Amino acid sequence: MATHLPQFLRTHARPLAASFLALTTMVATGCRRDAASSGKSDEIAIGVGAIPGHPGYESVLRGMDLATARLNEAGPTRFRIRRPDRGSTSAVQVAQQLRDDPSVIGVVGHPESGNTIEVVPVYADVEHGGRNAVVAISPTASSPRLSGISPWFFRVAPSDDEAARFVARWVYDSLGARRAAVVYRNDSYGRDWSSTFSDAFGKAGAKVVSHDPYLTGITEWDAYAQLLARLKPDVLLFPGDATDAVEMLRALKSANVSLTFIGGDGTEGMRDSSVAEGAHYVAFFHPDRISTEEGRTFSRRFKEKYHTEPDMFAAMSYDAAMAIGRSVINGAKSRSELRVALEQLGTKANPAVEGAGGRITFAKNHDIAGRPVVITTIGPVRGAN
Repeated sequence: MATHLPQFLRTHARPLAASFLALTTMVATGCRRDAASSGKSDEIAIGVGAIPGHPGYESVLRGMDLATARLNEAGPTRFRIRRPDRGSTSAVQVAQQLRDDPSVIGVVGHPESGNTIEVVPVYADVEHGGRNAVVAISPTASSPRLSGISPWFFRVAPSDDEAARFVARWVYDSLGARRAAVVYRNDSYGRDWSSTFSDAFGKAGAKVVSHDPYLTGITEWDAYAQLLARLKPDVLLFPGDATDAVEMLRALKSANVSLTFIGGDGTEGMRDSSVAEGAHYVAFFHPDRISTEEGRTFSRRFKEKYHTEPDMFAAMSYDAAMAIGRSVINGAKSRSELRVALEQLGTKANPAVEGAGGRITFAKNHDIAGRPVVITTIGPVRGAN
């Protein structure tokens, strides 16, 4: 065999070299992948699960920016934000990019319930049997359909069911209202809110005098106002969005209808319109209702950097990023370890995280545990119309 060895090497040297190079590349790539996902690289990325340019995107970024800065103060673990690629136009595109980026250990997103429901299987990597799954923590998605939807999904905002039941109790006990009307956006969000509120309000001994769906862009708001003028409810619950809430309020004002208006958590943006003065809306955070030192620190730093008050999207995104980062600092060095660590938040293995909106721990269905709902009254709005 020794006499044939030189000929063998001459014949097979190039294929062997190519094979060795390919093997070396695979090993190196695997090492980089393991290092990135295990937290051994210089920086660990937290992905932005939101569509660039869509409502809430900038607020999500701002909240995450403050969270990563806060986490990096602790050292030596360093965090950075991984944004979606430019030109990303769908939630699925965003989710695929973040899932397939080995530097991303966890994702903050998505802020909308509909998009979140769509991308949960992507983050769970169902198509590959979970081989490349990554945790996603939604800051504000509140659909009841998300409770327990996946081992890889968590959220730091209460579900619509919790919020609607809270509002029903508040309307009955604090306002003393006994007659309510509901005008809801005709989608899963609006229908869930309407159904849960009506059930809880009815069980308290009060009455919902009307349930009326609407469609954005084709609704005759004056007709709704005239109906409410005849029914004379004490309260109008409006689980819709901010633009539609403002149109509804304008129609009520034109018809001289006097009632208590309460928007769902999707109506926070109406606070920028003067027509909404005196109206209420449901939120998961408000800077005037902060009860923790971490919340005060967040609010102060936000105003110093961005020269405005933080909104719900920024605060909840801060909390989601803090839950990921603190869990990594406490020992979660891979995507799968992070998932387990989040499930153990509030235990000796992974102490509870203090966020802008309060203490962060998760129930068995991965919903936030014990997070309060805030009902905010809109004051005078300067320079708005």
